[in-house]
Amino acid sequence: MRSMGSRRCGLGLMVWSLWFGLTVGATRAAAEPAVAVAPLIVNIDNPAFRKLVTAVPDFPGPTAAVDAELTRWGSEGAAELTRLLAYSGLFNPMAAAGYQDLLAKARAGTPGAQGLEGIDLAAWKTIGVESLTVGDLVREGPTLTIALRTVDIRQGKVLVGKKYSKVAPSDIKRVMAKYADRILEAYTGKPGIFSSKLLFVGKQTATSAKQVYLADFDGSNATPITSAKSPHISPNFSHDGRFVTYTSFEDGNPDLFVYEIATGVKRKLSGRKGLNSGSAWAMNNKIVAFTGSVDGDADIYYIKADGTQSKPLIRGPGLDVDSAFSPDGKWLAFVSGRFGNPHIFRAELKWTGDTEVRVVSDKRLTYAGWWNASPAWSPASDKIAFAGFDKDIDRFDLFMMNPDGTGLERLTIRSGDNEHPSWSPNGQLLIFESSRTPSRGDIKGVRHLYVMNRDGSAQRPLNTGLFHVESPVWGPQAVE
Repeated sequence: MRSMGSRRCGLGLMVWSLWFGLTVGATRAAAEPAVAVAPLIVNIDNPAFRKLVTAVPDFPGPTAAVDAELTRWGSEGAAELTRLLAYSGLFNPMAAAGYQDLLAKARAGTPGAQGLEGIDLAAWKTIGVESLTVGDLVREGPTLTIALRTVDIRQGKVLVGKKYSKVAPSDIKRVMAKYADRILEAYTGKPGIFSSKLLFVGKQTATSAKQVYLADFDGSNATPITSAKSPHISPNFSHDGRFVTYTSFEDGNPDLFVYEIATGVKRKLSGRKGLNSGSAWAMNNKIVAFTGSVDGDADIYYIKADGTQSKPLIRGPGLDVDSAFSPDGKWLAFVSGRFGNPHIFRAELKWTGDTEVRVVSDKRLTYAGWWNASPAWSPASDKIAFAGFDKDIDRFDLFMMNPDGTGLERLTIRSGDNEHPSWSPNGQLLIFESSRTPSRGDIKGVRHLYVMNRDGSAQRPLNTGLFHVESPVWGPQAVE
């Protein structure tokens, strides 16, 4: 990473400005288990990684030839499953034209080397398919039964098999998301992502107040969870996905609130004078770290999730912001300006019970650059993604490093400003905000959400339907 310039990034800029101003101004599924096989462990960090070629033919159903509605639902289900597998970054779906001849021969009853449960493994392998998902739809009154199987052609094994009963046609996409999660877990050994949620700050129009939104994994169905006509910033999930913390100015001070997703009930977690911002939940969901300025300086504190026992965690000269607990509970990444310009540090933690923690030591991780911010731990605690400013090209870009600061990799370049990375639950994708203009990546525009593979490849935008979006956070996979 080259030297970095004078523009400030993410929460760091917000906290710096606020701190200065404040101090100066005083469906139901049938119980049919998946077939158990050893996962193939697809991992895009492997230098030999190549997307698996997959095929998802339309789900015809036994009466599809005489049931136009069933045919349409089967086509929509296959298209949605194909979209999800492509979104994961692990699969390369084959266009339907690539296997139409094979399907036509099968329908005509042409003899073939039948392999697994009527699937001609050799024929699919010949055209290059490595993972095949087939399905059937059956009407049961007003609902459907959907039976799905995913076959790994290379191994000649059914990796996933599942039957969903009493599915309303309107729930087909939801069922496809559930099944796509099973496919991801079978191939990677890690949980899927398609039942997870996103948090972000958004504006409906250029003049709207910033609100906190909750959306599906791809930015769709964005719904505000705040409504006060004042700024809302810095949202974050609890690790069980039940609660959201965010900072609101609705009472005239940047106060920290907790919002329960299931009930819609909110309460003030920390309302001390000055900053209460940049929340980070510990993995046990018992405490929340945040930046406070009650003593005049911006330091990192922690507080019990019930709003009691607020204590300092990181104190010292200069700005201390952007705290992030590692998922394994051993470390706290944060940004400090103790040596001048803000850089990323890592503190070693010592726990006493579930709600008492202190810093044993800390270490500076970044040395290159003028401003580094918003560190985000991977789910395995083996990588830290962050944003840094490159002065040579006047851009914020995203980088990734090992937890000790080694192995620095650049993930974005010459595509607007890119900030605030957040990891998918399986650690395969990163979501972030970008000011790139789609037709001209070198021109800065309004900020929107983008997603990419963790190696920086396959960067693509998400459509939230909002005018402006920033500060995304990827929540945990839903537990059912």
